[in-house]
Amino acid sequence: MVLDTIMIWLSQWGPVIPALCVLLTRDKKVILRATIAFALTYGLSEALKLATLRPRPYAVGDATLIGKEPLDQWSFPSKHASTTFSLAASTIMHRRVLGSVALAFSALIAYSRVYLGVHYWTDVLAGAFLGVLVAVLVDHAFVLVERRRHQ
Repeated sequence: MVLDTIMIWLSQWGPVIPALCVLLTRDKKVILRATIAFALTYGLSEALKLATLRPRPYAVGDATLIGKEPLDQWSFPSKHASTTFSLAASTIMHRRVLGSVALAFSALIAYSRVYLGVHYWTDVLAGAFLGVLVAVLVDHAFVLVERRRHQ
């Protein structure tokens, strides 16, 4: 089915788009903040997966797996959603157009994860929330440091 192919592509290659949006800002501060937010979000997502040990929907019969099995067995939160939303939030705070593109792709990627049967809606919503929260906190920390330097 064509939609299956699109969703598989979004899940596998879609995360490149938010990353490209960060790079296209050509702003070293935005790139640094986004990279730190991405790394922190990735680590927190991994820790939450190991803390919750929530099985994937297809593994418990709540969904049909479309495409390949993910590398890990845990579902909560969605690392795809958390990391792409961290990149999108880091970008949109400084470049609205590029950030909007990253945000749109992040939402499509999150939807693809549910469509493919590898996440519940709560997984992708929690991942999106985590990614945005971390990006905002990282940005805020940089603002505070810059203010202190200029005092």
